[in-house]
Amino acid sequence: MVQSTPLRLGLISKDHETAFSYMSRLSSRNGVSISEFGLDQDISFQKVLDGDPKVIEALAWLGGASVETLLKSTPQKLSNRQHRFCGELFPSKIIRDPIVRGCPICLKEDAVDLDLRPHWSMALRGHWMVPHVAICSKHNHPLVTLWRDSNPHNRYDISSQMEKIAPSILSGNFDQELRDPTDFDKWLDHRLQNGPGTSWLDSYKLHATANFCFMLGCSLLRHGKGIQASAVAKDRYWVLYRYGFEVAYDGEESIQIELDRLIDLEVDAKQGPKSIFPVLYERLSRDYKDAADFDPFRDILRRHMLKSWPLGIGDDLLGEPVSERQLHSVVTASKEYGIDQRRLRKMLEGAGIVTGTRPDKWTVFDAKAAEPLLASLVTLLPAKNFAENLNMSRSQFNLLVEDHILEPALVNADTKNVWDPRTGHEFLESILIGAEELRQAQHGWEHIAKSALRLKQRPSTIIQAIRDGRIHRVGKHRDFGGYGGVFVYHDEVVAALDKDAPNAMTLEVFAKTVGIRQPTYLNRLIINGHTTATQMKNPKTNAMQSYVTTADARRFHQNFYTLRTLAKETGHSWQKLSGILAMHEIAPFSPKGVDYGRIFSRSDIETAFPKAL
Repeated sequence: MVQSTPLRLGLISKDHETAFSYMSRLSSRNGVSISEFGLDQDISFQKVLDGDPKVIEALAWLGGASVETLLKSTPQKLSNRQHRFCGELFPSKIIRDPIVRGCPICLKEDAVDLDLRPHWSMALRGHWMVPHVAICSKHNHPLVTLWRDSNPHNRYDISSQMEKIAPSILSGNFDQELRDPTDFDKWLDHRLQNGPGTSWLDSYKLHATANFCFMLGCSLLRHGKGIQASAVAKDRYWVLYRYGFEVAYDGEESIQIELDRLIDLEVDAKQGPKSIFPVLYERLSRDYKDAADFDPFRDILRRHMLKSWPLGIGDDLLGEPVSERQLHSVVTASKEYGIDQRRLRKMLEGAGIVTGTRPDKWTVFDAKAAEPLLASLVTLLPAKNFAENLNMSRSQFNLLVEDHILEPALVNADTKNVWDPRTGHEFLESILIGAEELRQAQHGWEHIAKSALRLKQRPSTIIQAIRDGRIHRVGKHRDFGGYGGVFVYHDEVVAALDKDAPNAMTLEVFAKTVGIRQPTYLNRLIINGHTTATQMKNPKTNAMQSYVTTADARRFHQNFYTLRTLAKETGHSWQKLSGILAMHEIAPFSPKGVDYGRIFSRSDIETAFPKAL
């Protein structure tokens, strides 16, 4: 370091102060900008921002600060886009948010030192950067937005920022009404200060746990108060954390009881879990799908749905398609077997299969156990009703009949009632196994009928290719039922059926085909030499690009599994496989800590999988 002795104009660090806050105050106290200070003293502000221990030690020595305080209170940047703070891991993008918050009372107390200018005294505390912290534990004052800046160097030049707002802080313009801390506030503060306690929630990672409390609170607020989470202002999010924490603190049994209560909402099961578990379902199945820290909470919701929801083949269960129906409701069985709903309920009650007073849509029972009774009650339908039951037009129905995709139960009968409703549902299930849920049909998705029309093929050609395993990527639109909701990814259909197309798949199509959520993971796998791709000319653009040929695909499958390919090979559902892999601690393929998504080494699976089964 350039400076061989401590600075004459040093500063005492504040409790919980970050190192970059201290460096900013120290440079301002010595009459230079933070960049000039860094150059003069050979202390990189960027390294201080990243929490580099050696640089922070040098900074503390230079200004006479507590190195222990600065190290503990400064988030440390890790190599995997995470920061470590108070022994906990947080995604970098949330711990380094452009919005800087703080407690105005703390800042006013900082400025009591009359020997220093206010902006030399006002300091940023590390725990204010944790997004789940909503209140100052010392003063019971809500954290307020102090400023917003997308540039990290400007954002964390604390003294320069404080100089702009110090008069407003001191005059009370930032003050808000105090409130009592909730149990969640107290638990969070204790954990940040002292580490995990002994409660059930303390068994899990802090960021995932706090998020789960928030997400659960969103559902509970809607159930108990009839208020949508979207109607809650951000400065009132602490209410959502409180609701979720009060239930989650007592453990899984308490959570399951509340989840069971939620399905008594006046919402149809067919409208999907998002309507009952707003925020909770969407984030666990989408936003945090690949985040292992959320697995325990995802498993809780999965167990609830498997025992309570009438999920059929192709339905979405936390981001993975259901491959086998376990439960029927009176409604789903009525539709699938063509039995009058009221008659069916009476028969099921008489056989002791269903009890209770829940509405038909939520009265569920074991599908396999009830199959003999249901089969004995099947009523054959006329073609019109059969097609309507499958949500297909008469012309779509006629095409599938002509090509023997659909065939009547009775031939040459003196009645129109010749169609077995089970035949239709078996047809749908045959093309929906492994289907992914679609919220919108965009980015290349087409209904089977339209995709066939574009290629001048018959729909039966696409359907047969799905059954033969030549087309893998099938989507089930959540807003449409039956055949009307079955979509295919047109580029894959072209690759499989168009004679003029290259005998290979683009990286995007192959990635989606094998169940890799983001093509970036496959590209990263190729760049790092773990699998191969072939450069070929794109017939539309004449540009060279990477394709996955049959040989490349074979090489991938020889070395790797995804949950989708493993499910097809073993016959087990994705949901069951996720649990088995977690139980046997089989982690995704990640040499040198590189993130390739949920791709598993084939050798790891083959070593442990027989034992797991």
